[in-house]
Order: sequence, then C-alpha cells, then structure tokens
Amino acid sequence: MKIKAAKWFSPLEMRLVEVDKPAPGPWEALVRVESVGVCGSDVHYFRDGRIGENTLKEPTILGHEYAGVVEAVGTEADPTLVGRRVAVEPGIPCMHCEWCRTGHYNVCERMFFPGGPGCDGALREYMTVDARFCFPVPDGMTAAVAAMIEPAAVAVHTLELARLRPGDAVAIIGLGPVGLLTAQMAKLCGAGRVLGVDLLDYRVEAATSHGVDAAFAGHAGAPAEGGAATVAWLREKTAGRGVDVAIDCSNGPDGLALACHAARPAGRCVLTGISGRESDPLPVSLARRRELTLHWCRRFLNNYPATLALVASGRLDVASLITHSFPLERAQDAFRLVTDNADGVLKASVDF
Repeated sequence: MKIKAAKWFSPLEMRLVEVDKPAPGPWEALVRVESVGVCGSDVHYFRDGRIGENTLKEPTILGHEYAGVVEAVGTEADPTLVGRRVAVEPGIPCMHCEWCRTGHYNVCERMFFPGGPGCDGALREYMTVDARFCFPVPDGMTAAVAAMIEPAAVAVHTLELARLRPGDAVAIIGLGPVGLLTAQMAKLCGAGRVLGVDLLDYRVEAATSHGVDAAFAGHAGAPAEGGAATVAWLREKTAGRGVDVAIDCSNGPDGLALACHAARPAGRCVLTGISGRESDPLPVSLARRRELTLHWCRRFLNNYPATLALVASGRLDVASLITHSFPLERAQDAFRLVTDNADGVLKASVDF
C-alpha cells in the first residue's frame, strides 16, 4: 500500500510523493501521523541540505517533531497503545552501547533520528517507531500540541543543565519557539529575571507573553561587531554584573559568543541552539578569565513524562506558539515560511 509523503530533493525544494506504508516490527508501533512541527534544525536541512558535517546525500523525508494515533503494534510492544494519541520522542538509541547503558542515551552514536541523513522522517501519513518512545497524551490534548512536546522537552533539559537557583538572572539568546519555551521554563524554575534578545522585532514583541521580563532587538554580528549593542544592553540591565545563566537558543553562529559575554564571572552557559555550521566562534580567553561553565545541550534525556505533565497542567504554554498550520500538500510552504521568518511565524505545523 502506498501513502503520501513530503520529500526534500534539493535546497528549498520539497515534493509530494508516494512511498510504501511501513509495517511495525516486533517492538514497534505504527503511528498514523497527525501533526508535524517545523523545527529550526529542519530549516537547515531544507535550506542548505546539511547541518555541519551531516549532509543529505539523497532525497529525504524531513520532520521529527510529531504526534499521532497508534493503529497497530508489533508482537513485543505494549498493546494498550493501540488507539491512543501519542507524542513521539523521535531519537531512537541503540540501547546497547556504553552511553546508552550509562544513562546518556541522547548521545548514542548509533541513534536513529528521523529527518536527517539516511533516516526518513515524519512528513508522511504513517510512521513506525520503537513503541517504548511513544507517550500517550491526555484526552483533549490536540495533535499539534502533542507534537510540541518535543521542543518543550528540549527546554526542560536545557534548564536541567542550567542548574538554576531561585532568583537567578537569566539571558535567553534567540527567541524562537525553543527560546520562548526555555524562558517559560526558567520562570517555572525560579528565575528572578529573564532577559531576552533576538534579531527579529516581532519575536521581541512576543517574548513578554512567554516569560521574558525585558527583551531587546539586536543586530547580527559577533559581540565585538553588530552584537556589541546586545552585550551593552544585557550589561546595562544587570548593572554591569552579567547574568547568572546565559542560554543560547539561536540558530546563528554568534549566539554562543553572546552567551559567554552575557554571563557574569563564574556564571553558567547552556548552549542549545544549532547554527548549522561545523564550527562557531568561542571567546575562549573571556570564558577562561571568567571561569565560565559551558554546557552543551543534546536534545533531551528522559524528559518526555515531565514535559507532558507541565503542558497538560497548563504551566507550560505551547499552544500559543503555534501560529500557522498547513496541510501535507503544502509542506514546502510551511518550511519556506519558517525559513523566511515571514508573517510573524513562531511555530508552523503540518497537520494531516
């Protein structure tokens, strides 16, 4: 049986195609996909065909933020999943390597991650996935909201790594969906003040509705160049001290350096954003003099249950970030909208 899918063929080009309907293996669930969010990392593949050294070498179905209804399961999978709407944790680790066995499955070097090189993603009507990574959502939670559990879990893991203390001052570099979710999480974790910066005026305007106390529209460039005004604003807002925690949620090459400049001496930086480049500039002398703690965030790690609980309770607002919805037939339009940062888009979803 054939199903519809949106497949990437070359930079900025996606086509609607037919592919074979997958069948679940023993440990797998067959998910009828209902919603797929367009992620910033998807945009790098869509626009450039690569994220650093990870290059798409053949036509590929993109998409990894997804939710849907389980229609069947394999012989070894949980049968109670059938008929349930689930949020799917997309990265499937090998479960056997040293990193998986020692509790760090998110850095498994043999991980299957949909929508990247050699791994077709979720922009199709049906997807098979290891059933152990399917999380049933509460009745009444929409598929689009359930798909947002993925970027929300990134924000939850980011705050785990930040080791936030009550009253800490926090700076968020980059106010896209992950940045705005991270700002909300910072407030939930007790941040005294959350400052945000972005290159886009409309995101700065949206930020105050998502946990940001004050936001600034900066200019592109390193801290010694166009980013100097951003650094000056952050220092002014902290009376020259700097923030306790600086978090890079940007998709450009300068966010990492800006986070280091924003942090106080002995401060903490969490680097969550993906620039799409293999190497980004790091102010090593500044980071050494200030004895900064730098922690890179690799997606999430056992964060789906807590994230679902936060969203279901209303404490973490993901629904208001979904500003645009497109059918599968217009998936390219959704990706182009996010690539161009057009029409005030925060999160665009492809809904079946």
